[in-house]
Amino acid sequence: MDHPKPNLRIVEASEMEPPSRFKHATVKSAAGDELGHVEGFVVDSQSGNPCYLVVDAGGWFRSRYFLLPMQKAHLNSEQRSVVADLSRDNVDEFPGFDKSEFKELSDAELQQIIGFRTH
Repeated sequence: MDHPKPNLRIVEASEMEPPSRFKHATVKSAAGDELGHVEGFVVDSQSGNPCYLVVDAGGWFRSRYFLLPMQKAHLNSEQRSVVADLSRDNVDEFPGFDKSEFKELSDAELQQIIGFRTH
């Protein structure tokens, strides 16, 4: 099956041009809870614009990625962090995904991963 959104691709934060200020930035809730770290972006290859931050919410020995819509992310340059309009409880409910399998996601799987943006 073809990817439902073939124009979307993951780009590591270190590969962004110009280099991203988001690279490995801590992602925090408005309450200050740590939610993870920025690993990359889902970019629309037609426009070149990032649509989502790829956030690693895993622990020491594992990664668990979730997608954070750019509209819910606010850069705090002074603290080198991203403040998300989400809570720790919201993030715990998000389905994780494997970055290496992003291109093979079905429409239903992709919608499950990005569908939380309406919460």
